[in-house]
Amino acid sequence: MGYTYIMADIHGMYELYLAMLEKIRFSPEDVLYVLGDAIDRGRDGIRILQDFMKRDNITLLLGNHEDMMLRVATLEQMSGPEYEHSMYHWSRNGGDITAGIFFQCLSYKEQAKIIAYLESCPLFLPAVKVNGKNYCLVHACPDTEGLASGISGETVTADSLSKLNPKVASELKNTVLWKRLQGTEALSDYGTVLFGHTPTIHYQNHAPMICWHGENMINVDCGCAYLAAGRPEGQLGCLRLEDGKEFYLR
Repeated sequence: MGYTYIMADIHGMYELYLAMLEKIRFSPEDVLYVLGDAIDRGRDGIRILQDFMKRDNITLLLGNHEDMMLRVATLEQMSGPEYEHSMYHWSRNGGDITAGIFFQCLSYKEQAKIIAYLESCPLFLPAVKVNGKNYCLVHACPDTEGLASGISGETVTADSLSKLNPKVASELKNTVLWKRLQGTEALSDYGTVLFGHTPTIHYQNHAPMICWHGENMINVDCGCAYLAAGRPEGQLGCLRLEDGKEFYLR
């Protein structure tokens, strides 16, 4: 019987990610959930995605950065106002390095594999059970309005959003990928909510950053985006659910 690990917001820090796998002695019997934003800011987001794709026991949840990448990579026309706006939005959020490697260094076949992989990633997992305890896994914020109720009986992915009204699908993505939890919300209906997206320094005065524990919620974004910018506040955090042990690397 293996362990269940949680990471979030690795932001292209490939060597740190591999070092964390070594530190926790990650094995084929273990399971790792990454709560989005594996790419951008740092140099090696594509390498991280490619490593995920090789492993059956790692599940990436879609983050807003993967969603921005998908938006650009799946546009029918790589020109015009829609493309320019989407590319600008991704670029100003740290996507320059990822975009350059994706479009200039990968074959069309490898690009298609990565796109298909990201489209299959869940937007959230509302009921992951560990030792009888229920966890809701999401990048930013749970679907508190039940916007995904139109997709029944399956995991909600980027690909399955086509089953929803476009306006509802857009609102759902804005909630689960972009909305910032304040830390005071009543989320008891979800068990314990595990999320990232907002670095934990916004919830507690602790540097380097560590996991933040609120009421019925835990934030595991310990600031790899800061590390990628050369700032000392950040580190990579990892949480083991079976015993609550936390691991950190800078």
